[in-house]
Amino acid sequence: MTTALDIGTATTRIRTAAGLAVLATPPPDALAGVLARAAGAGGPVTCAVPDHWRDHGAGLARQELLHATVLPVGPATLVGRFAAVAAHAAARTGPGRYLVCDAGASGTGVGLCEVSGESVRLVDGAFDAAAGGDAFAAAVAPGRGREFAAAAAQHAERLAAVLATAREKALFRNALAVRAGDVEVTAGALLEAFEPVGARIAALAGRWSAGSARPVLTGGFAGFPLVAEALPGALRPGPHAAVEGAALFAGGVFREAPLPDVRLPIHRIRDGLPAEAEIGVPGRPGRFAALNGRDLLLCHRREPALGVPSLMLDDAGTLPVEVDGRPAPCRAAALPPGAYRLGLRAATRGPVVALFPLAPDAEPVPVPLGRPAR
Repeated sequence: MTTALDIGTATTRIRTAAGLAVLATPPPDALAGVLARAAGAGGPVTCAVPDHWRDHGAGLARQELLHATVLPVGPATLVGRFAAVAAHAAARTGPGRYLVCDAGASGTGVGLCEVSGESVRLVDGAFDAAAGGDAFAAAVAPGRGREFAAAAAQHAERLAAVLATAREKALFRNALAVRAGDVEVTAGALLEAFEPVGARIAALAGRWSAGSARPVLTGGFAGFPLVAEALPGALRPGPHAAVEGAALFAGGVFREAPLPDVRLPIHRIRDGLPAEAEIGVPGRPGRFAALNGRDLLLCHRREPALGVPSLMLDDAGTLPVEVDGRPAPCRAAALPPGAYRLGLRAATRGPVVALFPLAPDAEPVPVPLGRPAR
């Protein structure tokens, strides 16, 4: 039995053969138990993750932690939320290009995806933390952001009517729109506060010429009545689109476009003689480049331990890499000193070689792949 998982800031959704479960997001150390109770143990789990996690060290670390947390329940696969939502839309409206706007509590991301056959490819994406529900709630109801978000979601239909009336008739701008604890927020205050947020969302979507792409609006913040105005004409598949899309990946209906074949050409001594080897860089969380069953370490300004397979940056701070058989050196000149494991990971603007430090509490470093030589 396959399981799909979508972990949000406040809400977690689990799709199994028995149906959809929606619950408050558990602490990380409780997630495996929640999953096991919902889906049992032993079956594969496909997790939809925010795409902006893939673009910085803290997010890469969260991906690895999520993978390790889910692994006791079953083999884990991570897919980006943009691809999951695009797959969900394509299953209903057909292949093509989709401009996915994922408006969530922690920020809003927009990703341009191409769906062809069973393949889903993220062309490009961007994220803005200042265009999310938490930032907006904190601006209109300081100190009462969570109460505001909950009240706005609970009374969304009434709120939409109040805001529409206030926009047409100035007299109603002073009407109470949302009460968050002891804070009362008027319709006029909401309309005024949302203007810069709406502009930021529109600017994200406007980064690409979307004339041939179908806009799709999803995410927890998408339910706020004014958000849809920033993406007119968008499909609105509802708050479960990411987990339902992840379920399509879990069932083999769709797959993310494959990562390139990335290898590290290394020189070593074997049986007393110089030898060359090409070490593959795995593209799945929890897996790293290895030689003879041991992790291959990038040692930067640090001597490797005796007997540990290792390599170094060259004098220009470049990591020698081959992509699909062609040289594509990666620039990592500003890398902090230390020893790093190497993994290939997806990112919104193309794959990266992710360097995972052995030092505790140090964040991974994503290094974009160089352009392969022609």
